[in-house]
Formats: sequence, structure tokens, C-alpha cells
Amino acid sequence: MTNINTERRQQPRKKLTTRLLWHVTCVSLALLILTLMVTFWQTYPAAKRDVVTQLQSEVAVKLQANQIHLQGVERQGELLAREFLARYQAFNDDPKLQDDFYDWFDETSPGVWRLQEAFFTSVQRGEHLFKGMSVFVGPQKQPLNDELRARLVISVRTLNELGPAWQELVTNTHLSLPENALAMYSTEQAWGRLAAADLVMTDYSTLRSTLQSENPERQPNWTGLYKDHSAGYWTITYQRPVDLNGKHLVNASFDVSLAQLTRDLSRTVDENIESYVLNAQGALVASSTFSAELSEQRDTLTPENYDDPLYQKIAARLVDHSSNIEQEVWDDIDEDYLVLVQHLGTPEWWYFSIYPKALITNQALYLPYVIAFVGSMLVTAVLLTMAYFVQRQVSRPLTQLAATAALMTEKNYQAIEEQKISRAGMYGEVAQVLQAFRVMAQRFVKANAELEQRVDERTQELHQANRKLDELVHIDGLTGLLNRRAFQTDLAEAVANANNHCYFVMADIDDFKPFNDNYGHEAGDRALVAFATAFQKLPNSRSYRYGGEEFAMLLQAESLAQAEQQLEQLRTRIHQLGIEHKFGRRLGGVLTISFGITQIKQSEPPSELIQRADKNMYRAKQAGGDEIIS
Repeated sequence: MTNINTERRQQPRKKLTTRLLWHVTCVSLALLILTLMVTFWQTYPAAKRDVVTQLQSEVAVKLQANQIHLQGVERQGELLAREFLARYQAFNDDPKLQDDFYDWFDETSPGVWRLQEAFFTSVQRGEHLFKGMSVFVGPQKQPLNDELRARLVISVRTLNELGPAWQELVTNTHLSLPENALAMYSTEQAWGRLAAADLVMTDYSTLRSTLQSENPERQPNWTGLYKDHSAGYWTITYQRPVDLNGKHLVNASFDVSLAQLTRDLSRTVDENIESYVLNAQGALVASSTFSAELSEQRDTLTPENYDDPLYQKIAARLVDHSSNIEQEVWDDIDEDYLVLVQHLGTPEWWYFSIYPKALITNQALYLPYVIAFVGSMLVTAVLLTMAYFVQRQVSRPLTQLAATAALMTEKNYQAIEEQKISRAGMYGEVAQVLQAFRVMAQRFVKANAELEQRVDERTQELHQANRKLDELVHIDGLTGLLNRRAFQTDLAEAVANANNHCYFVMADIDDFKPFNDNYGHEAGDRALVAFATAFQKLPNSRSYRYGGEEFAMLLQAESLAQAEQQLEQLRTRIHQLGIEHKFGRRLGGVLTISFGITQIKQSEPPSELIQRADKNMYRAKQAGGDEIIS
């Protein structure tokens, strides 16, 4: 009894002070959250602008250096083309060129000629020292003629003289011929000695793009990133066709390896920022995400063979709108990244900086974080101060008042009359309430006792009436199962709160009309009651009489297989009832039931769910009955 009284004395204080402090806390937190949201809403665009401005500035500096590099390669290509053409026009008919060809080249296999290996390691021929040179002349449609042999010798001489001048600028220098031949200057690899004997270079897009049939405008071009299988590295190539009197003589060309591209274009200004470089066809030129483990069978990197979803999105948009893109910010191409686009111009490439939006969010959240910290400290200080004064000026007087109320509950009228207001420490409104308690104590307690007695009586009557009403409204009178009204209510709730473990079942007794017609309706009622009893014993389920001999069920199971297993147990239990039925289609001679089961989908119309389960049930009956169809 003492514990009960103590709890009652503390209850008013707990409710009032807790509610007051809770309301103040909620309002304070709501204002703080609103302030944070407004602050973030204002700072995010500014943070985004700062990021874009900074990135554009840093990218501009890097691209300027890259443009100078690539423009230098193009100028050297023009010089190489001019020097070759001058030598070709001056020495093409020199008979010594034919002697040099047979002196310098070996036919390493039928129809395949290569420059001797000594020209790569080091060899003196007349007044010229040859080093770093290799030539591959692949299978030809026609035998080599004097003009082609002269062109090959002139190519070797031109590259030997000019190649060393820009070996630091490019990976290697070469003059490629449309007749499936290539002369290269490289201090690293003798490519002409490594190329496969059956290699037809014009079958590949790199050399094919310079042929007159493929490039009638005779424009220089930069290739996309491709794998040179002979040299064993990824590279891009600059090619400048050289024609004379309508005849395609050679291409002045240079390789810039992936390592050089990574050093220049692919290097990002921040470790969190990725970059891509694409040409107008969407082919990958360079990327900071490039993987060295790419398949050896790939010759180029395009959206079709390079599995990088973000790159594929960027390439698709670039191909569709390349003519209109100069400098843009793409905020909608991916939900996680901000993409900055910069047109290079020389060559016709586009540079993409990929910036994670999460970094912008973190930058924008800095000020809200500061406000949240300061605001939280301030709210905490206010709440502690308020709690102190509420305790002294509200909780304590109300506790004394609650004690008086407890005395009234205990019918201790003498203690209430003897209680001194000054000793209780009560003033003002609290003292007036205490005085009213003293005057009203006896009448209130008497009236309260009478009221409690009447309430108890009415409560019992109402409870019994509600129980009977609930049975009438929700229980089927024959089977004791829940009825159609309860089914509609429960089904709506099940659909609204459906998860992956909730299933709906429709069931119908097989050949029940012949059973009624031959055994009588009383036997049919007994069968319905027996079936209903079996349904009620199935765990994790609620069963309903849907109408006539039809039943419905809401079933909980971890999977469809487990649900079917539970229904199989129920079907077995029904078999065990052994209710004789010699007038049905089945040969077993007992009354059976067919089930249709389906999974409940959240928020789907109940009518569709019922129709789906009903359809499965009728499939079971069409199959001969006594089946479970899902």
C-alpha cells in the first residue's frame, strides 16, 4: 500500500514536469533542425559553385600544359611530313636506293621484309650511324616495286635523322605506308622485328583511318586509346597523311603511350576526383580509372567493350551533343557525381572531371555542423536551468498537493482536516486547492465510492455485451471460424502491412454439392465444422469461412515452400478425418479440399489478391482436386 501511495504522489509531478520539459525540448530541436536545413539549403549552392570554379581553374592550368604538349606533337608531325616529302621528291629516282634496300632489308618469311636488327642496336652505313630503327613490311597484294622500296629507304633515313629530336616528347616516331608497311624510330623496342608475320595493319582502324577511301579530306587525326599487341602497351596515335599528285605516300605519325597520358591528362588534382578524356566518337583516350588488367583481346576502348557505367553514360551524351559542348557542368548524369566538361580543341577531345557530390555535401554541412554543436549546447543549458526552477516552484508544491489527494483516496479524512497549509509550504492557488479539498473531502469520497460502484457494474455489463456483439459480428455461427466481415477487415490490414512472409490462401471443399445431396445437409454441416477445427489448429494463421464450403486463410511463413509445407500438413490432417464421400470424382472415397495460395504484395487491391488466389484454387480443382497450387 505504501508503494502505491508513493507512486501516486510522484505521478502528477512526473507527468507535468516531463511533459513540460519534453515540449520545450521538441520545440527547441525543431527550431534547431529548421535552422540547419535553411543553412544547408543556402550553403550547398555556394559550395557547389566554389567546387566548380576551383576545378575549372585547376583543370584549365593542366589542360593548357597538355594542349602545348599535343600541339607540339602536331607541329612535329607537320615537320616530319615536310621533311619526308622533300627527300622523296629529291631522291626517289636515285638508283642507290634500290641497292640500299637489298643491303638493309631481309626477307624474313615469304613476302615479309624487315630491317636488319643491327639498325636498331647500332650500325654505320656510309657517313650515317643508324640506331633505334626497325621496319616491318607485311604481306602485299602486289610484289614490291622500285618506288615502294625507295619510299622505305627514304623513310628509314628521315626517321633516323629526325626521330631523336623529339624522343622525349613522344613514345616513338614512325612513317606508316598504305601498302601495309611501317618504319619506326624507338629507343625502347624494335617493333618492326616483333610484329607478327601475318599482320595486315590496314585491317585495323588506326592505319585504315588515313587511307584515301576512309579519309577523303586528308585530315590529320588522333586515335582513341588502343592496345598495340606487338609492343605490349596501350597508346594513342597522331597521324598526318602525306600525299603527292593524288598518291598516298606515307603517314607522319607518333605514339603517345598510356604512361604519358596518365602523367598529363589522367593525373587528377585531387585523389577523390577521377577524369576521362574522350574523342568525338566516344572512344576513351585517357582515364584515371584505367585498369591495367584489361583483356588482351581489346584493341580499342569504347562504350561497347569497356565496362564502366559512368563512362558509358558520358560517352552516350557526348556522341549525341558533341557539336554543342564547350564547357559545361553536368549535374544530372549520375546521382552520385558532378561532371565538369571541357572541350580541348586540339585535338578534338573532351576532358571530364568526375567530382563526388558527397564531398560537396560535406563542405556545405560544415557550417550547419557548427550551428548544431553550438545550438545543442545552448538548448542543453536552457533545459537544465528550466528543470531546476520547475523542480523548486512546480514539482514540490504539486507533490504536496498529490499527497493530500492520496489521503482522500485512502479516506483518511482526519489527516486532511489536521493538515496545516503553512507546514505544507503551499501558497497561492495551491493553498486554495488544499482548502477546497478539506471542505469537499467527505462528500467527494462518498460520491466517488458510489460512482465507482456504478462504473464497475456498467463496465461488467458493457464487457459482456461487447463480447456477445463481437461474436455475432465476427464469428461464423456454424464453424466458429472468423466470418466474411472479419476477413475483409483483416485482409485490408494484411495488404497494407505486407512483407515477404505473408501469404493468402483460398480453399474449397471438393465435390461438396454431391456430398450434401447424398449424405444430407446435416452431414455437410458436420463436415464443415470438422474442417474448420482442422483449420484452427494450423499455427501462424488466421482462418475464415468465406462462404458456403469456401474458406480463406492468412498465413505467415518464411518462404513459399514453407507455406506450402504447412498447407500440406493441413491437407494430411483433413485426410485423417476420414469423412466418407463415395459420390465424388476422386477414388479415395473421403472428403478432400483444394487450396490456392499466393504471396501478398504490399498495397495491392484486395480484389486482385483474391482473384489470384481464387484462380490458383480453381486450377487445383481442375487438376482433380485435393491439390495445392501456388
